Amino acid sequence: MGMLLTARRLLLGALAILLIAPLAAADQGELIFGVYPYLSPSQTVEQFAPLKTHLSKILGRPVSLRSAPNFSSFIERTRAGEYDIIFTAPHMGRVAEKRDGYQPLAQTGYPIVVVAVTKNDSPIESLGALHNRSLAVGTQLSMTFQIMNQALAKTGLELGKNVRFVDTATFSNVLTAVLRGEADAGATGTLLWDSALAAQRSQLREIYRSPPVPGFLLLGHPRLGAGTLKQLQHALLVFAETPLGHAYFARTQQIDFRPVDAATMKRIDPFTSVLEKP
Repeated sequence: MGMLLTARRLLLGALAILLIAPLAAADQGELIFGVYPYLSPSQTVEQFAPLKTHLSKILGRPVSLRSAPNFSSFIERTRAGEYDIIFTAPHMGRVAEKRDGYQPLAQTGYPIVVVAVTKNDSPIESLGALHNRSLAVGTQLSMTFQIMNQALAKTGLELGKNVRFVDTATFSNVLTAVLRGEADAGATGTLLWDSALAAQRSQLREIYRSPPVPGFLLLGHPRLGAGTLKQLQHALLVFAETPLGHAYFARTQQIDFRPVDAATMKRIDPFTSVLEKP
């Protein structure tokens, strides 16, 4: 059993290194599926393996998971067209559509909701109490950062000015940063908060919960052509009905993949300014 566990960890480690490596040009019909780096590389490999397998089976082509070391790299690789398919945050997906020509294919049934948490024994009871204190967020380019900054602004606060921003690189590290005392509070999506270890959740409490915004987006590069994009969209929309889909959605709590329309994409516009570079 110990040897099997060690072998599994080594395999995940090797896949994780490949996941964030610079991308080579796809050949032999291989599709590059880019997942934005909101999780650690090993978590990304584990969570998205069922979806990768499903897409490969339906499309009849190999699909390779890729990500990037950080949000900036992922955005630039998207801009350069290094991904054929992307799973990404809504504001990053909207920019990929408007700037890079990616075609929206689906959105998660789960809408993004952000919570801010602090330790049980903390005197902080609300966002207003974060004045001259610190807040951990995965990265400044994240949707969570934008949502929290807008919420803080209603109390006269701003991340990076009168609230110290603690960059944890990925959202997997936010709760740990709070528990270790590296930040007074932390903000993350409810998907990670709800699935956190009981030992972590028992030591933390919510001080804020945001209104919902459109969920994660899946988009396809226009070079795939209308036929492949339509086939890909169908594969995503029926995924929840498959055994692999049952396993995937049970683990990720994303509910399902559903159609996305122009009105939904337009609702994301208030969150994109941080990403819109000439």
